[in-house]
Amino acid sequence: MEITWLGHASVCINSRDVLLVTDPYDSSEGIFMSPSKADIVISSNSDPKHSNTSAISGTPRIIKGPGEYEVSHFYITGTGTAGTDDEQIGTPINTIYTIRVEGLVISHLGALNKKLPAAQMDTLRQTQILITPISGEGSLNKSDLQEVVSAIQPRILIPVQHGSSGPEGLQQPQEILTDLGITEFPDPAPRLNVTETNLPAELQIQMLRRVN
Repeated sequence: MEITWLGHASVCINSRDVLLVTDPYDSSEGIFMSPSKADIVISSNSDPKHSNTSAISGTPRIIKGPGEYEVSHFYITGTGTAGTDDEQIGTPINTIYTIRVEGLVISHLGALNKKLPAAQMDTLRQTQILITPISGEGSLNKSDLQEVVSAIQPRILIPVQHGSSGPEGLQQPQEILTDLGITEFPDPAPRLNVTETNLPAELQIQMLRRVN
């Protein structure tokens, strides 16, 4: 399985030539680097920075919001989370997606910007690969991010939505992750190739270079 970063909070997961794209964004975050095709598109919220599905060519299955979905050999669970703007009415405005494919469990936090309740945190504890925005709107503050990472204990953490090959004004990943006790930052790679058998034994930061 291969994971590439398309910019902002968007990644492409390629499993057996079936492509899943998360959170395609609009031109406010730069030119969207769409793959030539996509079979599945998931959108964490209605903000154009996360829901520009028209940028994807072809006729993909589009998934928006909480629920359980099965597309090809991808098994996807969407969990609704509250945000700061809807605290009083309790309506979910963000969806965390957990993707099960090829024996791996991948979670994308979407535009999560506030601490998760314990019950929702529990649903993420099987996560092996965690994809999370780390800067700007729709990202956790440092202490809440540290709590999520400590609770879930993923094998691989992929930071997205940051200033490295991303929009101007976002912090560099080192500025944020150093405060979490992370001191080693590998050079960004163009892609992550991962299988159930080559997962690291302990947490590894995987920096990705935005696809050009």
